Amino acid sequence: MKRPIALSLAFLILFLRVVAAGATDGAPDIPPETRPEKYSSLDSLFTLYQPYLVNIEAYEPIYFLIGTDPSKSTFQLSLKYRLFNSNRNLVENHPWVKGFHAAYTQTSFWDLSSDSAPFDDTSYKPELFFLSPNIFFSTNRVFRLFIQTGYQHESNGQADLASRSTNFLYIKPIFIYYHEGKKVGLQISTKGWVYVRNDTDTNPDLSDYRGYFEFNMKFGQADGFVLDNTVRWAEKGGSLRTDFTYPLKYFIFNNLDMYFHVQYTNSLAERLINYYDRSEVLRIGFAIVR
Repeated sequence: MKRPIALSLAFLILFLRVVAAGATDGAPDIPPETRPEKYSSLDSLFTLYQPYLVNIEAYEPIYFLIGTDPSKSTFQLSLKYRLFNSNRNLVENHPWVKGFHAAYTQTSFWDLSSDSAPFDDTSYKPELFFLSPNIFFSTNRVFRLFIQTGYQHESNGQADLASRSTNFLYIKPIFIYYHEGKKVGLQISTKGWVYVRNDTDTNPDLSDYRGYFEFNMKFGQADGFVLDNTVRWAEKGGSLRTDFTYPLKYFIFNNLDMYFHVQYTNSLAERLINYYDRSEVLRIGFAIVR
C-alpha cells in the first residue's frame, strides 16, 4: 500500500519539475527582486473564473444623494449585460445581434431623518432591450443616431395595498454629437412608451401621472461638467429632473474617481408608492456613473 503512494508522490514531484522547467524554457533570466508577481491580487484570480464579466457595463446613472430634506434621500444602481458573445460566429455573421441586452436598475428612496433610517420605497426595474448600431453616418463630424427599444417591468416589491407594479414597451431614439478636439458632446433623446398589464388594482391611473413620453438632453465635457435635463408630460402635470455632475478629482488631489452630483427634481410619480404626489427636492451627493 505504501509503495503505490510513494510512486505517486515521486511522479507528482517529477511532473511539477517538468512543468516548472518548461515554463522557464527560453524565458530571459529576471532577478527575483525585479520579477513581477503574477496574480498578486484576489481580483486577478477571481476574474480567471469570470469570462463573461466583459459583457457587463454600467447602464443608467449610479449615485448616492442626500436631500436638503434628508427624508427624501435616494440612491440608484444600474447594470446591463450583453447577451451574446461578440467574438463568436453568431455576432460575426450578424453584428446587429450584439445589441440584445438584459438590464437591471434599482432606485431606492431613503428616509435619513428617522432614527431607524428606513427605506420609504424602492423601484425594481428589470429590462430586456435592443440597442441598434449607429444608423447615421457623417464624414467630417461625429454625429451618431441609435435606436433603443425594449420591455421593462417596474415594481416596488411590497404586498397588499402598498404594492405597485407596471410594465412598459418603449422606443427611444438617441442622437449624439461629439466634438473630439474640445471633448464636448450633446445628447438628445426622446422616449415613448405604452403600458402593458399595468396593475389596475393598486395603480390603475399611473399613466395620468407618469404619462407616455419624455424628452432628455445632456450637454457637457467628457472630462468636465455634464448637465442632464429630463422633462416628462402627463395628464396631471409635467415633471422635471435636472442633474449636474463634475469630477471630484478637481477638488481632491486629482485622485478620487467620482463625480460631485447635484440633482433637482419637481415631478409626479417619482416613487411608485405615492405616485399621485408631487415631489420637489434638491439633493447633493456623489455619482460613479453619470
